[in-house]
Amino acid sequence: MITSMTGFGRAELKQKEWEILAEVRSVNNRFFDVQVKLPKQYSHFEHEIKEIIKDYALRGRINIFVNLKLSNGEAVNGLRINDEAVSSYLRLLKKLKKRYKLSGRLKLDHLLAFQDVFTYEDDPQFKEEIWETIKNTLHEALKKFVEMRQNEGQELAKDLIHRIRLIEEKVAQIEKICESRHEEELDKLKQRVREIVEDENVDDTRLETEIALLINRMDVTEECVRFKSHNKVFLSALESEEPVGRKLNFLLQEMTREANTIGAKANNADISHLVVEIKEEVEKVREQVQNIE
Repeated sequence: MITSMTGFGRAELKQKEWEILAEVRSVNNRFFDVQVKLPKQYSHFEHEIKEIIKDYALRGRINIFVNLKLSNGEAVNGLRINDEAVSSYLRLLKKLKKRYKLSGRLKLDHLLAFQDVFTYEDDPQFKEEIWETIKNTLHEALKKFVEMRQNEGQELAKDLIHRIRLIEEKVAQIEKICESRHEEELDKLKQRVREIVEDENVDDTRLETEIALLINRMDVTEECVRFKSHNKVFLSALESEEPVGRKLNFLLQEMTREANTIGAKANNADISHLVVEIKEEVEKVREQVQNIE
């Protein structure tokens, strides 16, 4: 079963004291590229998150986002409003304003000038409990993420199988054309060889040798056989449980090579047209394969 590199997963967990949201998004990439955005006080766990992701994906550009909120809606980043300090500052500011008869309103900016308006509270037990919950929530999001990638992979497989079958049909048509024109091409070759040597009484052995060389240059049997072999391996790879994106890309390179050789060797308009159609299908397959893990 092939897996797409495009996926999305989301999971939420609400408890009495906090809410956690985890989202996983991915797009295709040649490598394993993970970007993690965690709440500030958990940023040092980024490496652990990346190790967790490896159990769910091996390729792609993956973005992880985790948001953490208190049940009352305040962001949990270790910061708390220092109510006692705020009350004291407001009282002093009002006193200052009255004593010196200052004009203007008291604003939030005035309070933010004091650094201890907010305090940082780090409760290790509370922090560890949240971190475990974050990981559990992330695992749930990753399961949905993998499910989406697998479902999309199944749809990709259907399209790829259809296109490989089309390519197989066109290769079979090329083989049929080659068989039907064998005698005709042989007569043409004999005539061409006689014209080359300009001698009606040329030695038969030499004539046969020249013909054999020309036939070898025009025969595309080997290329068609290899092409069919690549198609077979490609279809088999689609059923593999292992990531096969790189393998499929390699097979497509070989298919393109065989198509180019067939087009160069076959001196026939119908075959040339079929080669063009094959190469078009191969490119369509290549575009799809870029999204396979």
